[in-house]
Amino acid sequence: MKRFTFYVLLFALWASACSSPRPTLSVPPTLAPTAVGGGGPAPTITLGDAPTAEPAIPTALAATATLAPTATPPAVSDTASCPFTGLPVSASALAQRRPILVQLGNSNPERPQFGLAQADVVFETVAEGGITRFSAIYLCQDAAEIAGVRSGRLIDLQLVPIFRAIFMHVGASAPVQAMFEASLLIGPNSLDYFRNHPGYVQHPERRRAPFDVFTSADLAWAGARQQGIAIPGEPPPTLNVNANPLAGGTPVASITIRHHSSYWVRWKWDEAGGVWTRHITSDTNPNGDAPHVDAATGRPLTAENIVIIRATHRQTDIIEDSGGSRSIEVELIGTGDAVFLRDGQMYEGTWNRANVTDWFTLTLKDGASFAFSPGNSYIHFFQPDKQLDVVTR
Repeated sequence: MKRFTFYVLLFALWASACSSPRPTLSVPPTLAPTAVGGGGPAPTITLGDAPTAEPAIPTALAATATLAPTATPPAVSDTASCPFTGLPVSASALAQRRPILVQLGNSNPERPQFGLAQADVVFETVAEGGITRFSAIYLCQDAAEIAGVRSGRLIDLQLVPIFRAIFMHVGASAPVQAMFEASLLIGPNSLDYFRNHPGYVQHPERRRAPFDVFTSADLAWAGARQQGIAIPGEPPPTLNVNANPLAGGTPVASITIRHHSSYWVRWKWDEAGGVWTRHITSDTNPNGDAPHVDAATGRPLTAENIVIIRATHRQTDIIEDSGGSRSIEVELIGTGDAVFLRDGQMYEGTWNRANVTDWFTLTLKDGASFAFSPGNSYIHFFQPDKQLDVVTR
């Protein structure tokens, strides 16, 4: 009986153990790996989590961003202002040029001249024997023909350095030629016809000698390059140009400049054209005048600006021709009176110049700087004691 009871109890304990819940096995947590170089711990992955999907590798096409269309760059302007006229000119062409000063004659056999209409600035100076010569400056306009080229004069020693110009002439009297050669400002930049020929053409079929020497702007620049003259050279001066009219002027119909008893120039205001037209006397009719025309077009020469610089003229001992005429020197270092004409108006003022390389400082009576009207200019050197004949409107 006791043995029976023991087996019953033993059976009950076994049944109780079989019916109790089974213990859960604990899995130790996965340690998070430490990121190389810092940046904090990576996320912990525990047993039973779903595997993390690997990121898709983008294709080359998908990785290429769509670029916005490139905007068309703005066009670069090739327009600049001519330093002598203020008018538009090709900047690229200007960068390949250097001012040219061409000495042109003005006696009866030399008129009409070729190329004066295309000059940016023209200086007129008494030479000798009652005639004048032109020192014509070319830079911004294309002059296909320039004639007739003549010998240099003392005035060119004053003008060439201002413009750092290529000097074109057909020689000079021996003393003046020696001065050209000795001048560091003239000699290296001179195209002297009697020494070298680049830049010149002779046309005896069109003009008799010695008036038959022609050139052009392109021939001059080509000849200069052939002689090793730097193009472009040092920057030339920039004239004060302003299109706004000036106050305080006197309306003028004409002004007459009597360079010599047998030769004078009359500038007439052309209201319709808005320019000054050039007229000259003839030896047979000194009291009349006729238009001074351009040989290539037959049209009268015109100017936007006229400047008259009153300066002392001194006769030298230099003989310039077979008749014994003596060279004239104009004193252009210092100061003096000046007359300015633009827009049909006349203004009085002064000029000043300290060095041979300086441009003229031009001042109105009220102390303001004279401003050129946009366009070409004629500049006359005129003796202080001579009278100007002015007809007002």
